[in-house]
Amino acid sequence: MINKTELYKFIDYNGIPFGSLVSVELNIQENHNDFLQKILLENDTTQEEIIEKGSLIISKHTRWGIVEPRFPIDFKLTKNEQVELALDWFYDTTGYKIKEFKTLFELPVLNGNPFLLIIDKTYNDSRLMLATETINGDLKINKKFNNYGFLQSNWIKTLGRISIINGDLYIDNEMENLGNLKIVNGSLSFSNHTYQYKLESLSPLKKVNGNLYLKNTHVSLGTLEEVKGNLNLRKTTVKDLGALKKVGGNVLVSKSEKDNYDFDKINIQGKIRYYNDTFNKGELTLPNY
Repeated sequence: MINKTELYKFIDYNGIPFGSLVSVELNIQENHNDFLQKILLENDTTQEEIIEKGSLIISKHTRWGIVEPRFPIDFKLTKNEQVELALDWFYDTTGYKIKEFKTLFELPVLNGNPFLLIIDKTYNDSRLMLATETINGDLKINKKFNNYGFLQSNWIKTLGRISIINGDLYIDNEMENLGNLKIVNGSLSFSNHTYQYKLESLSPLKKVNGNLYLKNTHVSLGTLEEVKGNLNLRKTTVKDLGALKKVGGNVLVSKSEKDNYDFDKINIQGKIRYYNDTFNKGELTLPNY
């Protein structure tokens, strides 16, 4: 008999582990030497390889299948029991009735605030977790849709009541504010592909225990007092260093912006390094690969 009380405790702390079924297919078709045929193949997002052999075209496709819960084997739950457990936990915890497991991945936001997020615990170990005050793992914030129009995860624009992140925070969506965030116990990085037009300050953030990478922002550092790793101010129009008192690593600055900073009152344990950067001030600068 399933002990829901113990299983609910596991989910509350560890989240719902999940995985995806993946299928690899070989598609063999007659080579018509047709331009449209090749364009369709090349633009198929599942296509990984195209081989032309005489009168045939062989294409390799990887397709992501159904997402399913994967609780530890010690729980001795069938696949149906695992799905039922996840849905029952969600209902008993939130009061919301969900019929299909896949629907849980479409609920990162509720009433404008973070709700059910995908948290990366370790490599290849992701969990669905409610957005509580403390997040144990890495959080990656995405745009709602990728370049192919597919729905992504964690498309939040505020961190709401999240106060501590015990992991890295990576932001690739246009944020409105950092909510109640006080401490990041890993690194905080802003994406190379999104300019932060709305985010004005890192407040109420107090401490980053890894590196802080601020490209494509114009924010004030606000209440931030300490960065234990490197502070990267390259290719950014950040000018207000706010309450910053200590940097445990190096400070990286674009030479064109050096006159905007006064580091005299900041305890920098590394070095200040200047770079000949070219970037768009006040708008997106894409990376040069």
